[in-house]
Amino acid sequence: MKKTSISSRLSVMFVLCSVLMLSVYGLYLRSSLDDSLTKQMHNELEFRANLIAPWVSSRASPEAWKRLDNKLTNLVEAEGGRVKYWIFDADSTVLLGDNSLSDASQIPSTSGFTRTPSDSELSSDRYLYTTFTSFDGENTTLRFVVSIDSTAYVGTLNEFTRTLILISILGISLVALLGFAISRMGMRPVQRLSSQAEKLEAGNYDQRLDTTNLPNELQALAASFNGVLDRQKVAWQQLESFNADVAHELRTPLTNMIGQTQFGLSHKHDIAELEEILGSNLEELERMTSIVNDMLFMSHAQAGERATQTSDVSLKKEALKTVEYIEPLLEERALDVEIKGDAIACIDCRLFHRALANLLGNSVRYANPKSTILVSITMDASDVFVSVSNEGEPIDPTHLNRLFERFYRVDSSRGDSRTHHGLGLSIVKAVALMHKGDVFATSRDGVNTFGLTLSINHPNQMENSILTKK
Repeated sequence: MKKTSISSRLSVMFVLCSVLMLSVYGLYLRSSLDDSLTKQMHNELEFRANLIAPWVSSRASPEAWKRLDNKLTNLVEAEGGRVKYWIFDADSTVLLGDNSLSDASQIPSTSGFTRTPSDSELSSDRYLYTTFTSFDGENTTLRFVVSIDSTAYVGTLNEFTRTLILISILGISLVALLGFAISRMGMRPVQRLSSQAEKLEAGNYDQRLDTTNLPNELQALAASFNGVLDRQKVAWQQLESFNADVAHELRTPLTNMIGQTQFGLSHKHDIAELEEILGSNLEELERMTSIVNDMLFMSHAQAGERATQTSDVSLKKEALKTVEYIEPLLEERALDVEIKGDAIACIDCRLFHRALANLLGNSVRYANPKSTILVSITMDASDVFVSVSNEGEPIDPTHLNRLFERFYRVDSSRGDSRTHHGLGLSIVKAVALMHKGDVFATSRDGVNTFGLTLSINHPNQMENSILTKK
């Protein structure tokens, strides 16, 4: 498809609008002028007919008709043949007048205006037919015809039409030129905006478009573009942080493996010592494998993959299964779990267990000993809310929105990074995304709450739904 500039398209729109307006206006003016000229011709015909009619009706003798014939001939000659007169009897016989209108069979029997007896559009003459009774003692019905040459009127109309067309063409051309110039001037802010965008340097994430002097129509566009730059900056910062976190998480097991392997190769060891070294290396490899698998799982969720193995289940029933799975951790810290509420939701049970286990594991690690962990299941018209609350140290609000980021920890020292690599809550967010939901976290009055939402596919939660990849 051929690309055109906005200025050209605006110019074409201006031209089309001007053509439409000038056409309507021109047709109206020409029609008005035509009506006015026609009325003038009709008035002129009526004036001459009313002037001659008394003479015609009062003629009763042949001598009077002869004198009338001479008078009409003189009138015709005086006006250069522009006006003509005829008188017909009831049998359409010409009593007075030349033979140019000898065929009067088509003359209307009633008074009125016409072009010619055949109503030809080619003639420039206009006619007025009048019927009256002659006072010759016999009440003879006569028809009096007056014609006028309308060449001057038609010429005026044609000249006006030509002038109107010429003015319209010049006006349309002028509108096209001015429209193009105005549109180019109007597009200058867009060009300046494009120039600013071209000058943005790669790697400088603090650059933004200047919106101070932009017109209102471009303010929203520039603000949206700056918003994209803001989100891009956040994304790059997260990517850099992610790269650093991945490097840190993988460097530790790699360093341990390299050190242990070098130690194993530097001296002779018995079989038990070598087995211990290999076992330690295997633990590090399993930890690295777990990190990689978790990262792949989250990348699939962020790429739009949805839960596919879904079914309608009781969330409370599934939560009880998850609690039984982590019961050894609960006993270790003398913690109890209470489950409140229930809902029937269409979910992938395997993913739900994984997300809830991570939420419970997070609460177990940071809950006060011998306290109770509360699992709450609620729902509204569109979502199911599953939250896990525990009593523990309050969390600063600045950390709450970032706790579901990969490798993010409130404790920057990473003291427990060997056993927990900081992806548990990120996996919860990935599971929520795969169910078209989201995550949330609060910390109030010594109670920390983490949870996720699951989108409802049917109001009563009883209809099975199949979610596929985007």
